[in-house]
Amino acid sequence: MVYECFEKLQGKVLLGKLVSLLLFSLAFGYLIDKVVASVNGEPILESDIRMAKLYYGMKDKKKIIERLIEINLIYQYMVSRGIHIPDSKIDEILKDIAKKNGISIEELAKELRNRGLTLEDFKEFLRKDLIATVGLREYLLKQVSVTDLELELEKLKRGKVKVKKDIELLILSRDKGKKLLDLIGSEVNLKALSEKLGGEYHRLTVEKGELIKELDKQVWRAKDGELVFAEDDKNIYVVKVLKTITEVEGINTEKLKEEILRKKLQEAYKKLLKELKENSVITIVEK
Repeated sequence: MVYECFEKLQGKVLLGKLVSLLLFSLAFGYLIDKVVASVNGEPILESDIRMAKLYYGMKDKKKIIERLIEINLIYQYMVSRGIHIPDSKIDEILKDIAKKNGISIEELAKELRNRGLTLEDFKEFLRKDLIATVGLREYLLKQVSVTDLELELEKLKRGKVKVKKDIELLILSRDKGKKLLDLIGSEVNLKALSEKLGGEYHRLTVEKGELIKELDKQVWRAKDGELVFAEDDKNIYVVKVLKTITEVEGINTEKLKEEILRKKLQEAYKKLLKELKENSVITIVEK
């Protein structure tokens, strides 16, 4: 599929593998150029088949024709939206291809001629393929994105969920209970209270079960922003619950985001291709 090709490219032209296929896949041979299919009146030629065999490393003619139909459908769609790759860019790519294979442009042209193809054939094939793959991906990326909500929901489905509480904790000796009651109505800044009453102040992130039993029970019942109280034989505990934190373990966020985006791009591609096929005239002369 065309999508598989532009997914691998991901905005870059990966030349090495393609060229090794181009230069060394097929034995010498000439074929009479003829029309094997057409897409909205634009022909797909036998020379396109030969180029596709070299470029994609494919052998099954039926599958090659199917792929070339997809390429041509997407190419026509993109060109109709003003997408174009200038000759100068195509020439740069050809130079890179030749350089990576340790040959000159002239030698590359000779290799193509030996297979009944021309440098111009290759340029136009490259132009179509790049517009239908890299160009399409960039086009779809403007329409497809991964929201924070989508990412968080997918993380919750796949990973191990751990809930924590971000809290402020004030610890006072029991004999300071009356002073606390006198101040708590007008002063809820626990750090300031600790300084006035000589208590201990802590800012903590805790999991369920990490606090003393009664305090832990109150904290996990409380909503964000609430104050809770507990005590034992020696101390009074005052906690302000700042926020509840949900963490997902075992998930690489960036990789997950890329995976979701890749899936959405594939769905967008399939939808577009289906629409193009339904609204196009496709003729296959030879299977």
